[in-house]
Amino acid sequence: MKSKSFFIFFLTIFFCIASYANTQHTSAARLADLLSHFTQFEARFQQITMNAQQQILQKSNGYVMLKRPGQFRWETKKPMHQVIITNGKKLWVYDFDLKQATEQSVEHDQMNPAKFLSGNVHDMLEQFNVVMIPHHGILVFQLTPKKLNQSFRTIGIAFRYEKLISMQIQENSEQSTRFDFFDSKLNPHLPDSLFEFTAPAGVDVLR
Repeated sequence: MKSKSFFIFFLTIFFCIASYANTQHTSAARLADLLSHFTQFEARFQQITMNAQQQILQKSNGYVMLKRPGQFRWETKKPMHQVIITNGKKLWVYDFDLKQATEQSVEHDQMNPAKFLSGNVHDMLEQFNVVMIPHHGILVFQLTPKKLNQSFRTIGIAFRYEKLISMQIQENSEQSTRFDFFDSKLNPHLPDSLFEFTAPAGVDVLR
């Protein structure tokens, strides 16, 4: 119920944007400032995917580590153990249960929360129109792509007391996926080795 209420809160804010007066420049500058508070980030996450009727389709949880520019490690523990890793040039996906790994170049990867948060802040924001909506201590930003995007319509990012707490992607398919962050750490020491992948013995990497 709590997840559904927060989901409705996001939708309500997005549909009330027309009534809130904020310039694109001011909103983008504020979001850039908040994102610039960290170059490294670590947290637990819960991922919830809902359909257009706000019914939960899937839940998962795990850990995320980010290091700018362009490095991230996104490890899902449940329901399936999978890790997505990039060093900024190559991206690997490894499924622990199936013992399968794939590798591709980063530029062929679609936008996702980790890629957005680990990228160059100003370069990323240049691709979006940004609207800011303060709400009882929470700052919510809605980002709409300036160019037509094939996979999503909007990205929502929420901060409480300047701390990243949630991110939501509204897909073109009418599904929405929200990522809630817990126990976050700003600028921990994350060695580059965390963002490299070496296949375990006996595992082939499909390229």
